[in-house]
Amino acid sequence: MTLGRQLLLGITAIFLGLLLGIEASYVSIARGRLSEQLDAHANETATSLALSMGVRMSLLDASLINIMVNPVFDRGHFESIEVRDLGGGSVFSRSLDKHEILVPQWFAGLVAFDAPTGEALISAGWRQLGRVVVKVHPQYAYEQLYDTARATLAVLAVLFALALLAMRYYLSGILKPLRDIERVALAISDRDFALIAGEPGARELQRVTHAINSMSSKIREAIAQEAARAERLRRETFEDPVTGQLNRRGFEQSVSSLLGENGDVHSGALALFSLAGLAEINLVFGLTRGNDILERLSAALATPAAGGTVVVGRWQGPTLAAFLPNVDRQTAQSWADGICRVFADRLRAEDLPSTAVVSAGVAYFSAGTATLMQLAQIADGALSQAVGRGGMGPAVVATRAAGAEAGTDLKKEIEAAIQEGRITLLGQKVIATADASVTHMEIFSSLIRSDGVAIPAAGFVPVANQHGLLPALDAKVAGMALDALLRIATLPRTISLNVSMQSVASEVFRAELQALLAKHRQLAARLVVELTGYAASRSPGLTRKFSAEMSKLGVRVALDNFDLDRNAMTIAHELLPAYIKLAPAFTQQIGVREDLRFIVEAMLRMLRPLEIPLIAQGVEEGSAIPVLAELGLAAYQGYAGGRPEPLAAA
Repeated sequence: MTLGRQLLLGITAIFLGLLLGIEASYVSIARGRLSEQLDAHANETATSLALSMGVRMSLLDASLINIMVNPVFDRGHFESIEVRDLGGGSVFSRSLDKHEILVPQWFAGLVAFDAPTGEALISAGWRQLGRVVVKVHPQYAYEQLYDTARATLAVLAVLFALALLAMRYYLSGILKPLRDIERVALAISDRDFALIAGEPGARELQRVTHAINSMSSKIREAIAQEAARAERLRRETFEDPVTGQLNRRGFEQSVSSLLGENGDVHSGALALFSLAGLAEINLVFGLTRGNDILERLSAALATPAAGGTVVVGRWQGPTLAAFLPNVDRQTAQSWADGICRVFADRLRAEDLPSTAVVSAGVAYFSAGTATLMQLAQIADGALSQAVGRGGMGPAVVATRAAGAEAGTDLKKEIEAAIQEGRITLLGQKVIATADASVTHMEIFSSLIRSDGVAIPAAGFVPVANQHGLLPALDAKVAGMALDALLRIATLPRTISLNVSMQSVASEVFRAELQALLAKHRQLAARLVVELTGYAASRSPGLTRKFSAEMSKLGVRVALDNFDLDRNAMTIAHELLPAYIKLAPAFTQQIGVREDLRFIVEAMLRMLRPLEIPLIAQGVEEGSAIPVLAELGLAAYQGYAGGRPEPLAAA
């Protein structure tokens, strides 16, 4: 119950007590007054009759007494009138027939009246004849008191209601700052360090407001400082100071993370652009001019092809690199040709030496997995061809041969496996660095071909992505995972599934997943959906929408394959995921590279107030675990903690 309701109930109880007290006091006073009036009425009537009889009679005559008493009895509220002689004998008596009191019995019992009795002597001159005894019936008093009590109660009830209404609005105004304090306190507990906008009038609430705002501001400031520090370290470590793009190390790690087994990249191109004549430009026009040209070339490369995304970095010396994920061969070639043509015109317009030309070599791959080293070798060969012909003409594009599983045959195998349920679930445990306990288990899938051969995720996910099959595949795997939670009692409390951004973008998939989770609502709290950091940072609006949909069903969202990209850091702060998994390319080098350690430590300091655990991926050797624990990573995943195993055996 809220504080406002408690106060209102307390005040209502006090007001009700006061109302009943006032009513009881008023009724008691009115009863006393009516009792006095009845007593006076009885005595006055007795005296009046006695005087009248003494004047008109020398002896008590019953017939004459009857004539004198009846009019009085009929006009008044009397229970009985009796005339007695001096010896106490009854000369005349008249009493009221049985008459019910027209008020509720409980009220009559609560304010019971004793019927007042009045007496007077009948005297004729100096001689006493007898005595008149008058007893008043209390009916009139009961009715009068009952009507008075009801009228008084009605007035008090109206005043009571008006007072409560006024008190409610008064308390609402007083407690409004308290509601703001409660809202902000709940937001802070949910890792949203908001501030209380207004300042309450009450001194005590002012102090509480100042304390909460101060605490929230300090935490936000600490997070901002750590985020800025992490970003500064990231720039110093992974960015080229001349072009403002990634350096060789940062480019290699970012592209390697994209080419990992996450299914977000199914095809793409690695392009190398070389600016010939840079040494002569630096010698003739100065180093600043040469750096400016390199910066403008990198800015031109940062313009994505066909509205997609591009990763740009300085490869070495005058050579820049660009990676375009999920583009077709024609788009990659047109984009590279356009860069060469437009930049060549710019160089000519600036009257630079004729030796200043831009050459490009592109390595394209599709329908299979590829590594950065493989693509770099192909792109370097294509660049050598372009440079060999003097940098004139379009870019040279070489295509990497598709793997054995590539092409339409694998597409058909994937479709059939989804339709026929030829999918095997594997689980890999995520181990806490502190006590080696299992924090959760990540679920992977493999397909069984028609000939019985298993295809690992790395072999079919890129092809499924290329042909738009991931939504159907992810929905199938999610259903199987929930079914496994029901069947296998030995599974950890929490399991996680990796869902592609292609699936998240599908309204059909989201509706199917929500219906599935609503059907198994009791299992939703045991499920974590992982999105890759790259995909989430490139589609922040869609990511937030999907996270909100999952949160309503009790499902948490986490970030996987996190590569310390500046956009990924932003989405991590906005999304507040259940946890973050660092990309293997980063965690595998933490033990030997101080720069990575500094960045991860800064990131941990930023995430700690947000209560977001950081998990290492790709941990292959047990010797790395103490290093991870020392840094403060919450858990690790990799062969050091066990290989993926079929769920029945896990």
